Amino acid sequence: MANKKYGSITVGFADATAEVDAQREINNFLLALNSYPERFADDPGLTFEEYLFSIMVSEQALNGGPHRVH
Repeated sequence: MANKKYGSITVGFADATAEVDAQREINNFLLALNSYPERFADDPGLTFEEYLFSIMVSEQALNGGPHRVH
């Protein structure tokens, strides 16, 4: 059987950024999940998806907009 050589894997800035973005998304989802019932009581027409999106937009506005890789 022939030996195969694979390129090395570099863990760098992009991976760290992806991890931070994933954690932020998880936190936003959990926040929405915990607070949606109270918000739904005030606005029964609001879907969970709309509510989650509003939290994500608010969080982005607080942090200066969507994340961009330079």
